[in-house]
Amino acid sequence: MQYEYGQGTDGAKYYSFGASPDGSSTSATSSAYGPRFEGQMFYQYDPNGAFSATSVTGSHGADRTLWQPYKNQTREYFQTGQTITNSISLDGGSDKTSARFSVTDVRNKWIMPNTGYNRNSIALSVNSKVNDKLQISSKVNYTNKRSDNLPGAGYGNQSIMYWYIFWQPNADMNWLKRYWVPGSEGRRIFFPFSSFPENPYAVAYEFINSSNRHGVTGNVQATYNFTKDLNLMVRTSVDMGYEQRAQKRPYDAGSKLQKGSYRTQNIFSQEIVADFLLRYNKKLNNDFELTATLGGSTLQNNYNRDEVRADSLYNPGVYTMSNSMGPLVTIPYKSKYAINSFYGLVTGAYKNVLFLDLTARQDWNSTLATPERTENSGFFYPSANLSFVLSDAVRMPKAVNFAKLRFSVASVGSGGLNPYRTAYNYATAGSLYSGGLQTPSLLANPDLKPLRTTTYEAGINVRLYNRINLDVTAYAGNTKDQILDRILDRSAGYARQVVNAGKVSNKGIEVGLNTTIIRAKNSGFGWSTNIVYSANTNRVEDLTDSTFVLQNGPVGGGQIVAKVGGSMGDLYGRGYLRSPDGQVVYDSRTGFAILSSDVVYLGNTIPKGKVGFTNTFTYKGFRLNLLFDAQYGGVAHSLMHYKLAEQGKLTSTLPGRYNGIIGEGVMLDGNGKYVPNTTIATDIDNYYRSHWGIDNAEGSTFSTDFIKFREARLDYTISPNLTKKLGLQRATLGVYGRDLFI
Repeated sequence: MQYEYGQGTDGAKYYSFGASPDGSSTSATSSAYGPRFEGQMFYQYDPNGAFSATSVTGSHGADRTLWQPYKNQTREYFQTGQTITNSISLDGGSDKTSARFSVTDVRNKWIMPNTGYNRNSIALSVNSKVNDKLQISSKVNYTNKRSDNLPGAGYGNQSIMYWYIFWQPNADMNWLKRYWVPGSEGRRIFFPFSSFPENPYAVAYEFINSSNRHGVTGNVQATYNFTKDLNLMVRTSVDMGYEQRAQKRPYDAGSKLQKGSYRTQNIFSQEIVADFLLRYNKKLNNDFELTATLGGSTLQNNYNRDEVRADSLYNPGVYTMSNSMGPLVTIPYKSKYAINSFYGLVTGAYKNVLFLDLTARQDWNSTLATPERTENSGFFYPSANLSFVLSDAVRMPKAVNFAKLRFSVASVGSGGLNPYRTAYNYATAGSLYSGGLQTPSLLANPDLKPLRTTTYEAGINVRLYNRINLDVTAYAGNTKDQILDRILDRSAGYARQVVNAGKVSNKGIEVGLNTTIIRAKNSGFGWSTNIVYSANTNRVEDLTDSTFVLQNGPVGGGQIVAKVGGSMGDLYGRGYLRSPDGQVVYDSRTGFAILSSDVVYLGNTIPKGKVGFTNTFTYKGFRLNLLFDAQYGGVAHSLMHYKLAEQGKLTSTLPGRYNGIIGEGVMLDGNGKYVPNTTIATDIDNYYRSHWGIDNAEGSTFSTDFIKFREARLDYTISPNLTKKLGLQRATLGVYGRDLFI
């Protein structure tokens, strides 16, 4: 952020909050291209001034005050977040039964005032050996997560970062703590410098998003051994949740909510899975062993959401449905889907050297069915895996402790988890007529097919000198018929269309390396490392059309576009017009950067590679872990950068404010030839808008490469002699820090 210039446009020589003896108002802008802070005295905003009958901005003072920057915006508002976790567990049992009970309490205070959550969990697990043939185990976990207020996010007037975009260097954050207009408490919100965002303190204390969720997960599993070679496992799992949400909006909460609003949502979700596995394991002779498994499962998912809204309130600050000025708006929504499966696995082992795994699975997914037919709902996918322990079959050098080769080919299918995408269906209207229906914005696909991915993989695992463990995997494959939403032109009558998006190929490599550099002896110094590396590239081989848009970025942020020959995640948008040698072309008259008439390729949003690097040091009872990670090869568009730069609030917009600036690049001369740019741009506001304005997605697209110090952790384990005296089995003290630098 820059704190050298204040609010204004075109390098104005004076500042006035409203009309003053110095001239007309210069405060009706979000830009910071105004006067430089040089100790001047101007008619500025008076935080103690009077309010008119219609104004919520206050007035300028009767006297000139010092023109100065305020650098306390973020420090005044944001606070250090904290999370406190307390837990206790009890273990016990006998020779046939064991149980564990635990209670956990989490209290979070977030970085924004009046936000955070509490979470309480109770868990119980029991394992019992009923007899020599039957074992039963069960687990249940109850969690209650509640928050009086969760922060808003995104690009909108009720987001704190949205406010940050429009705040001014010459304004003091403390002026906003009194967020009701005097004499109109509860009815009119005070914000003196922009009508776009809401007052951040009003957002924190009046724009309430509360939530209270109760969740239960659990399973019961029984295993019966018919013989020593044959057993059957049956299991039932459940995941249920009930959540109550409430959204409260005060009077004067934007142009659409002048009388406030109150909205509630009651959400119930339930997923029940039942499965079985019949397993046969037999050692056929000294050389061969066979394992065969047959299984099946059924999954039932139910989701129900009931929403009720009061879009205007009689009395401010009274959040009940009976306080609604008009008819209540109700928006019910229900969804269900089911997946049924049968699967089998056969594993053969020869002398514990050569292993072959063969699998087959058949799924039926209701998300692919239509009201008229179900033949698309079923899909089959097999796999095969071959591994060979080289070190047990061939005499290896002494340095090699273990060596294993593996090869596999696998097919995976999926019908997705979003139902009602194969047939035309009406949506519940959320406005005008409560309970009414409206035409859908999604164009369904009655011929929707399951996604299918086929992958070929080869790998090697080698252990050397009892210190080095290297695991390398290379893979290549393709995915066809991805189920995606394609963006449509609104003239088609729909916003999106469900499609099977052709074919995409993938190839990549994964490497894991563990090393013991110094082995600790007698609790002495030890040092070990772990490195994980992965890289992937993909290519769009085929599409239903040659090009289609997958996602639109916000306000000029480009588009995620799939093209044959390109990659998934490719970002396109308008950018600089460039000469044949790649230089930016400037207008010879204004000195502004010229934008391309068509969209250009800006990069890919998916990183090409990622690296994780961990060092572990031990000495006596101390243990120090240092974790670094990195990625490279991706890009992202920054909406925050575009808005702040466009308004002159970044240090990158300081050059040229006094004497103009010459952009680095070329221009066209009178003969139509490219020559070095020599035009001085004196309209600095628009010069920087040509670089970082709403139409130039390239200007605010940056590399997402980074190297991050992800975590440092220091633990000390108290000696057993001392813990025994305290009646403890083990005690460890530790401190850690995360995201320490990037």
